[in-house]
Amino acid sequence: MRLYHSPMGISLACRLALAAADVDHELVIVNSRTGETKQEPFLSINPLGEVPVLECDGTILGQTVAILTFISDRTGGVWTRASGLDRAKALSIAVIAAVEVQSAWKMINRPSRYVDSEAGCSEVVGHARARLDAAYGEVDRQLGLQGDSTELGILEYYLCVFALWKVMAPAGKGLSSTPRLDAVKERVMRVTKLRQVIDEDIASYTALTS
Repeated sequence: MRLYHSPMGISLACRLALAAADVDHELVIVNSRTGETKQEPFLSINPLGEVPVLECDGTILGQTVAILTFISDRTGGVWTRASGLDRAKALSIAVIAAVEVQSAWKMINRPSRYVDSEAGCSEVVGHARARLDAAYGEVDRQLGLQGDSTELGILEYYLCVFALWKVMAPAGKGLSSTPRLDAVKERVMRVTKLRQVIDEDIASYTALTS
């Protein structure tokens, strides 16, 4: 397998899933912050210009949730043993995270994609931050409906990245508390090999942005 990844991007969730399952893979770093994902040769791999991308057995897969479910199905993760109802509940949370949380972060990080003026950018960021706070709150609320899980799975790896963004990004300061989401992050980081992946990603991100 080959994973195309931008440090501290949402593709980190796929890194965590591969590491958790001890899957041998090649990691290809693509710096989304400098626009590498929007240029060749990456656009030939994914015309949408987004990571993650997973190459496996001659097939190219995109979209984080799809890649995560594939990794779990291939490696026999907890996802494969969950009931249909439990999978649907997990997917519901994942979709909220993708559609609401991730989209709000994109608006905050690149407001100029949506408006031209400086005043307009400030307005977009303010609106996106309110949306982000509400979205994080809904993810946290739905986690409370999930019930306790003794195993880590693809939802936890996915949500861990959103929890890390909330802590590390300046725009995350002052957002409402999300104790259940924070607990997911702590559970993931208590696993030594997963903590190592996160620490490596933070170091790579720091090196690329310094």
